Amino acid sequence: MTPRQLERRRRVIAAVQELVDEGRVRDLQVKEIGERAGVSLAAIYRYFSSKEHILAEALLEWARRFTDRRRPSGNGAQDFAVTVRRGVEAYRRHPHYAELFLDVAASRDPYAVATFGRMSDGVSAALLDGVGGAGSELGTQIVAIVGNAWLGGLFACVHGRSDFAGLEESLDVACRLLLAGAETTAPA
Repeated sequence: MTPRQLERRRRVIAAVQELVDEGRVRDLQVKEIGERAGVSLAAIYRYFSSKEHILAEALLEWARRFTDRRRPSGNGAQDFAVTVRRGVEAYRRHPHYAELFLDVAASRDPYAVATFGRMSDGVSAALLDGVGGAGSELGTQIVAIVGNAWLGGLFACVHGRSDFAGLEESLDVACRLLLAGAETTAPA
């Protein structure tokens, strides 16, 4: 893309993020995104395949703010727990992104699925650092379990069945139990 095209694309993502911060997730329209960004619908659809693709890219950019700031301490279990807490705190401060996360996670649009996969890969990499790295089969399983618990917890928060404090507490307990179990099953 040319610098001008990249700038328009950036404005579209920024417009989505502004609208999500305002609580506009369910009724968000591409026309409204274009108006906010000052970008035509035709141009938007040159950069994105669908509304779901736009939303996924906006979620990915938002999530990068939190995964790119991680600073490993050298204590894998502590780094794992800090990464999980940081993620929950991000959703606590920006609860509409939890709703956006669930919408994007349910999308069948191939570009949205691929974008969501890139976001998941970034989060998984941050978590895997805390449980033995990418080569660890047990670490991969722990990350998958925590990811499933996180998804279920976000669902409960978005639908008023729980709150983010409860989610953080549950994930903290799950992390401690899983990591303690990993230490006892680790090869000597």
